[in-house]
This record gives sequence, C-alpha cells and structure tokens, in this order.
Amino acid sequence: MDQIRLWFKNYDQDLERVRRFWMGEGRYLISLTTGFESYRQSFNDEVMVSKTPMNLEFQAKVPGINLPTFFADFGTISTARYWGGSDHFDSTGGNIFIDPVAQTLDEALKLSPMPVDHPAMDGAHGLRLYKQICQSLHTESLWLRSPDMQGTLNTAGLIMNQEQLLVDMFSEKGKVYAFLDKVSDFLIEYALYLRKETASTNHSGGKVCGNIWPYAFIPDGSGICFTEDLMPLLSSKMYKEFGLPYLKKFQSALGGLLIHCCGDWGRHARTLHEADPNLMAMEFHYPLTRIEELECLADQTAFIPYILLYQQERFQNTAEYYRYLIEESPPNYRYWFACTEETPEMLEFVREYGEGG
Repeated sequence: MDQIRLWFKNYDQDLERVRRFWMGEGRYLISLTTGFESYRQSFNDEVMVSKTPMNLEFQAKVPGINLPTFFADFGTISTARYWGGSDHFDSTGGNIFIDPVAQTLDEALKLSPMPVDHPAMDGAHGLRLYKQICQSLHTESLWLRSPDMQGTLNTAGLIMNQEQLLVDMFSEKGKVYAFLDKVSDFLIEYALYLRKETASTNHSGGKVCGNIWPYAFIPDGSGICFTEDLMPLLSSKMYKEFGLPYLKKFQSALGGLLIHCCGDWGRHARTLHEADPNLMAMEFHYPLTRIEELECLADQTAFIPYILLYQQERFQNTAEYYRYLIEESPPNYRYWFACTEETPEMLEFVREYGEGG
C-alpha cells in the first residue's frame, strides 16, 4: 500500500493546484511546513530515515497546500564539498561550516570537483536516503528537496576565499569569469543528476521539487531552486556583470528560477526585471527588502515573503504581515506564503486563507 497516498488524501488536487499556480492561475498559495519530528541536519542516517515517516504523517494533517517531501539537508556546504575543503562544526556542534580550499583564483582554477555521483558526496547520500524511504513507504509519490543548492556565486565564495573573490572582480575579471563558468557547469550537471536519479515512469522530469529552503514547491523539473545570498554584497552594476550571466545559464539548462535570498537585495529588482531570466519566484525578508521595491517584478515573478520581527515594529507577528500583503498590495502581486510557524495566529491565517486566492 502506498503510505503517502493514504496520508495525503488531497495529493492529486494539491499537485494540480500547484501546477496551475506556476502557470499563472491564482493570486497566492499557502503551505505550512511542520517541525514535528524534525530530522534535518541531524547528520545521522538512522535518525533521518526513522523520523521522516513520522514527520510526513503529521505534515499531512496540517492546513494548507502541503505535498510530501523529504529534506536531504546536510547543511549549507553540499555543493562546495565536491571541490574539497575541510568541513567542521561550530562550538555548539549544531552548525556545519567548510573552510575554503583555495585562497586565490589561480589555486581555484586548478581545482576539479568530484563527480556529481560520487558516493561520499551529499548528492548520492541524499538520493540513497530518499530511495530507502520511498521503498519503506511503498511509494513513488514522495518528492525530494535537494541537498543544499548554492548558486554559482555562493558556491564560488565557499570554494575560495570570499573576500579575495570580491577583490578579484575588479582586478582579475577574466579569471573570475573562467572560475564562475567552471562552477556553474558543475552545478548544472549536479542538478540534472538529481533529476535523472529521481525520474520514474510517471515523473520523467524527476521528483526534485526544490531546495531545502524556501519551502515553495516546483514540480516535474520545471525549474531550479537555489541560494543567491552573495547578491546583497554586490552593487547593481557588479551583480549585472557577475551574477546575471549565471542566472541566464541556469535558466537555459534547467528552466525557471526560484531564488532564496534573505538579505537586502531590493536594489537589484530593476536589473533582474530588465534581464528577464524567467524568475518564477523570489524570496525576500522584510524589512531588509520591502515589497514596494519589487514592483517592477510583480507581473513576471511570484514572491515568497518572510519577516524579521525583531528588526521592525510595524507588525506584531508573521501572520499579520501576510494578511497585510494579501489585503494591501496590488492585485497583480502573486505570493507563495511558505509558512513555518505553528503559532495560533499562523494556524488561524492558514485556515482562513489556505484554499488560495
């Protein structure tokens, strides 16, 4: 018996609604990802395999548009690990970091990554766990959130000394492009590998539905979700020069783009709009980036909003901010509210608006 289908009784309807949303139908969708029996970044395979079914069973009961996914979450260093470097935990034992393997561009350009299917790397590791869980639940209906997918700039800034990389953007442009090309080619191969290994008769595009964050859902290989947190460190001119070419490259090879960025990136909205790299969705965090800054993207891009409550005084809680966006922003603004809080206020919001709009 397919355990996923037994738990997620609205599976087909919810998947169709998600597909229609990405085709432009409806103003917003709301999902609620539960932290019940969390297994992410446990760095223990037995824990991840044993807790995932409990998490999924509970996830099926929460309100909102929630499709079953497995988070292959091994921290934010998964793409950089293929290039070498020593990973280690902080003093709490709960956060993993990686030391850059190269200090200069010349050193970085001599590096070659391990094969995307190397059994010791996070891609193959995540796939093994995913397939094991699918087998135990007798299902082909479980989706995979990829081991953390850092974008080209982010991965480059983990492989080599990030400060030196930023300096070299002024003095060694040719070498910077050569290095970024090499990183981008690897990331595309990595993403296609994950799609291929999760493909089945019913899902020829693969079962990768996104990254480990944000929690929006992109089905059937229609796009790629990745982190672009180096963008806030660059001027509009510099991002246009060193960021946009690799967004275009991702788009050409992988489809639409769903981007996580939790910094101050509003100044890049016009640049992104003019380049039109098929931005399916952009995440933003108020008040670092404000919805008013993103007006030029509204007709082509859905927004995934979050709020840093401790950095502002206007809204009392996240649910209040989300209500404000629905009620006060123009009708052409589209949202995926990827909720993560199970507070009374948030549960009330999801139950009230969870059918979508």
